[in-house]
Amino acid sequence: MKIDLDPDRMEEMLDTWRKSVDLQIPMMDDFKIRMMKNRREILENFLQTGTGWTLALGCMTPLEDSDRFEDLRIKVKAFVDWAASELDSLNTLR
Repeated sequence: MKIDLDPDRMEEMLDTWRKSVDLQIPMMDDFKIRMMKNRREILENFLQTGTGWTLALGCMTPLEDSDRFEDLRIKVKAFVDWAASELDSLNTLR
């Protein structure tokens, strides 16, 4: 089976998701409040999604550009680690 993976798009999603939950992108105040109220749930979803992507990427072997593929795997792992760390921080605040 061949799969066409767009690493730029995946990296863009990771970056946008992270910046949105960290309130680093412009958004309406009501949306900021919603993001803050639901931070734990959002981070849990990010952790679950990133873990799924990690598992899926682990089942793939690149046919070309293996360095780019490995870079993507590292970025997904960093995203998962970030989400887990942020959840740990929230748990510490409790």
